[in-house]
Amino acid sequence: MLYAVAEIAVFMIGATTVGFLLGRMTKRSTTRLVPGDESAAELESVKAAVRQLEMERATLKGQLADAKERVRQLAAEPTATESSEATEQLREKIRSLERDVEQAEARADRLRATIADRDSRISQLTSGEPIPEPESAPVGYSSSAGTLTDMRIVFNDGEA
Repeated sequence: MLYAVAEIAVFMIGATTVGFLLGRMTKRSTTRLVPGDESAAELESVKAAVRQLEMERATLKGQLADAKERVRQLAAEPTATESSEATEQLREKIRSLERDVEQAEARADRLRATIADRDSRISQLTSGEPIPEPESAPVGYSSSAGTLTDMRIVFNDGEA
């Protein structure tokens, strides 16, 4: 058994020695840069070119980001036709609101006149003065008219 172990050990040591020698003989030699050598100058020019290209790349990335932001903003803006349609819709809405304001002011004026008339009648009744007959048919507002509560209703004494 000692013979088998010794034989394996000898062959392993021999294989290691042969591999080490072959590796040393076939090893690639590293090129050393000598300051006066042409390859050093060429390497420096290549490094400078790479730095220049990296700076251009960074500049182009910035421009690309700016362009993407502008495209996003332009996509979010309404087009001229959409803008004009929206403007026309806003104008129509403004006209409608102005009409509503005018109608509300007219209603408020009518209500103020009615309140003033009633206040004068109340003051006449409380003072004991004779109440003159109204010149025209009394004007009132119907609370049972549903959505038409703002309609002006004229009550005549002679009509049934």
